[in-house]
Amino acid sequence: MSFSSNSKHSLLEEMPTRTCCKKALLMGILTYSSVFSREKIKYVTEIKPAAETVISLLDELYGIKSNLYITERKNSREDTESKEAVNSYKITVAGKKEISKMSADLKKNSVSLYRVNSEIFDKKCGRCASYFMRGAFIASGTVSRPQSSFHLEISTPFKNLASDTVELCREAGFSPRTALRNSSNVIYFKKCDDIADFLAFIGANTASFDYINESIVRESRGLANRAVNCDTANIKKTVNAATETMTAIKYLKDNDLMEKLPPDLKKTAELRYENPQASLVELAEMSAQKLTKSGVNHRLKKIIEIYEKYKRGTTN
Repeated sequence: MSFSSNSKHSLLEEMPTRTCCKKALLMGILTYSSVFSREKIKYVTEIKPAAETVISLLDELYGIKSNLYITERKNSREDTESKEAVNSYKITVAGKKEISKMSADLKKNSVSLYRVNSEIFDKKCGRCASYFMRGAFIASGTVSRPQSSFHLEISTPFKNLASDTVELCREAGFSPRTALRNSSNVIYFKKCDDIADFLAFIGANTASFDYINESIVRESRGLANRAVNCDTANIKKTVNAATETMTAIKYLKDNDLMEKLPPDLKKTAELRYENPQASLVELAEMSAQKLTKSGVNHRLKKIIEIYEKYKRGTTN
């Protein structure tokens, strides 16, 4: 079973208790279903609990008896390991008279029902919007496994419904992106934190925690990589500096120029020459004057400056 299917199954395990939230959940599913009009309703899903929920809520809330058709087909989805046959559940309600039982809760003054009808939300409840979005995700949403990529989307062929949904998300504090893919209007999130928050908002807490955990893992891995890169860069920098210093000292020795160095620089040059692998801290501890690390570094830089002056003088 895919990560999306698992998430949807978990969303259907806990049903709302308030009537307003039940209506919001049902409307979220129907609004994003294949057909939702005053003459016909058709909802198709591979998730049995989703089909059972629609049938149950239509009956409980409106006294509507629906038709259920079950077909079996080969599983060709790439996001599942199993290739066994899967069931497809098609729910239909036909006839104006039957659907008119919902008329009090259908969007007024609109031919199309493919809109977010926030009039059914109880302003005192505060949960209706999240249940509507839960229904929309169950009907037409997908979410990737966090270990592979960060992507959650809900799609619809209806532009007005997409706009309404984006506005509903923004009212809830989310900022989804939108895109037109073929004939579908896609509402999507690409950031891990945004997906985790949205999943928590609609009640998919386990999936939300999976995204949070993956974010922590990736952040920890990134910090470790940055630390390794930083250590590598520092080692490389240290090696380059030591090589440059040893080149300068060797040049001064080979050209009998060590005696021309000031006594303090000569002692430090000899100390470095005799201990080529030592760090600056170790050289400071070995120095007779008990220099600091910065003191040793300063003297070595002066030695390099003197070397460069001699080098320029001999080449000229």
